[in-house]
This record gives sequence, C-alpha cells and structure tokens, in this order.
Amino acid sequence: MKIVFGAGGTGGHIIPAIAVAKELETKGWSIYFIGNSGSLEEKIISKHQYCFFPIKVQKLYRKFTLQHLSFPVLFIKSLAKCIIFLLKLNPECVFCTGGYVSAPVALTAILLKKPLFFQDGNSYPGLTTKVFAWFCEKIFIASDSVYSYIRKDKTILTGNPMLEYQKINKADYNLKKLNLSPNALKLFIIGGSQGSEIINKVISESLEVIKEMNIELIWQTGKKHIDNIIRITQPINGIYCFGFTEHISEFYQITDIAISRAGALSISELEEFKIPALFIPLPNAAENHQLKNAQHQYRKGVCEVLEQRYLSSSSLVSVINKMINNLDYYRKNLEKLPANHATQNIAEIIHSSCKKKEK
Repeated sequence: MKIVFGAGGTGGHIIPAIAVAKELETKGWSIYFIGNSGSLEEKIISKHQYCFFPIKVQKLYRKFTLQHLSFPVLFIKSLAKCIIFLLKLNPECVFCTGGYVSAPVALTAILLKKPLFFQDGNSYPGLTTKVFAWFCEKIFIASDSVYSYIRKDKTILTGNPMLEYQKINKADYNLKKLNLSPNALKLFIIGGSQGSEIINKVISESLEVIKEMNIELIWQTGKKHIDNIIRITQPINGIYCFGFTEHISEFYQITDIAISRAGALSISELEEFKIPALFIPLPNAAENHQLKNAQHQYRKGVCEVLEQRYLSSSSLVSVINKMINNLDYYRKNLEKLPANHATQNIAEIIHSSCKKKEK
C-alpha cells in the first residue's frame, strides 16, 4: 500500500508527517513525500531516506506584495506536477499536515478521488486545513478548540504526532561537554532552526541577571545568529549555544524550564518532556494562531505567556522568577496530561480505513 504526504514549510508540519510515515512503514506501507524544492522539508525528508518529489509553491502572504503575482502560476504548475505524480503512483491515500505546501497535494487528492487525511496541531486551524476540511476523510487535531471551526464528525482528537527519541539518564549525562554544571537550573531557549532575533537580543541583555539566579542556558540561537551569540557569551560559563541539532531530545531531558515560540510541535515536545515553559508567540503567525496555542496551554496551567509587544529584559526576568517559584505547580499539571499516542493512533486509523476500502 502506498501513501503520499504533503508537508512542508516548518518543522511543525514536517516532523509529524515523518512520525506517521515511520509508523505506517512498520505496517508495510510505501512512503512518498511531496514538498518544495530546495527546502527544509527536502533536507529533512532526504535524511530519513524517503522518496521526495519536488514542486515549487509559494506562500500566500496576508499583506499585498508583488510576490502574489507569481502565486497562481506556481500553484498551477505545482498542481499539474502533483497530478502527474499521483496518477503514476496511484496511492491508496494522501496525508497532509496543513500549510501552503500541502495545498496542491490536497487538491490533487480531491480531483483524483483519493482518500484525504489532514493533521493540524494548532489550537486554531490553518487556512489550508479549513479550506480542505470538507473533503477530508478525517482531520486529526491536537486541541479540542478546533471543534469550533471544523465539523466535529470530521475530526479526531489525537494530539500531535512525534518522532521516537532516545531516553537518557539525566544523572549520568555529561554536562561538562556543554560547559554546564549539575548544580544550576537549566533554561532551554528554543529559537528553532531560524532562531528569533528579538528573543536572542533580550536574552543577551538579561544574561547578568539570569546568571545571578543560578540558571544555566541551553540556547538554540538559529544558524544565522550563532556566531554573534557565541561572541557575546564566550567569556561566560554555564551557557551552551548551538544553531541547529538533530539531537534536541537530549537537551529536553536535562531541562528544567524553557522559553519558546508557541508552534504546535514545540508545545507537544514540551508536554512530552514535562517542561514548564514561557511562551512568546510569534506575532505575525497566520491568524495569530501561536497566541491561541499559548493561551490554550496557559489554561492547562503548564506555562506562562508573554506577548512579544511586552517583551523586555525586565518583563522576561520577572516571568522567569515567577516560574522558578512555582515549578511544582506547572509540573503537577504537566503530569496530569494524558500520554501522547498520536502517532500510533493516526497510523492505525489510516491503515484500517484503507484496508476496509481495499476489501
């Protein structure tokens, strides 16, 4: 049995798709991906050694820009390529994770009458998810707030699919290789592969106070910011900086608190590793969905939220201090959350559904 995945743009779209792909692979499925040429998805998916079919589709920006003029041309060309690819491959179904990259893949599935499954990990579904929701077999969601925007009979609350990770023994972990010690709280700054310039700036301005709080930093700066941050932090002990790593699960397992944007994947990872977080939502995220994600987590009692417009050295330090004094509160609420079996559940639903159609 064959399945085509349409996923790309960000790790939050790519990683859940790969997680489901790996689970379906154990059930004997053949896996194929469609995504943008020369993109993050092509790089990550190729490393996982899956067949990748490149297209070229452009994001539809919320504000008018001259780039909008090329959108229809690129979309039609991508749609034509997807149709040719799916006709040749003849998969049992198509799985998309939302975002603009998956749009021509989803439309192709509808035109060719292939069963279409969607996964959206946000508290507020993206535009692509809402447009194609009516044509889906099922939409797998991570937040019950999505029920307000998409027909309930179409949705299944599963959580966000995640890749398996290697568990480590925190007590035996070699902190010295990261320039860290066992005596201090560990603060993980999760900037993503691109990093966040403003979060990096405010953290840099707050280093002296943070160090006085007996906090050490594991700092994902993003590739383009790494050299500058290393220059700033080089004289200071207790700080480990990196641009990007595929071994991020190690850092989660030695972390006490985190500062992060509020993307769906980051939220799921922080829940999985039971880490209290300070979310600073990306203000220009589509439909302001990151703020909605963060507010949803706040209602669970597992985080604090600081909007970027209020972000400063003093506001940041104030919230970190509050979190340190209330760690037990966040941790107790994190422990109450149900275990995440999204990857296995989604794969089983797809597998069973397509097996029934085959009969």
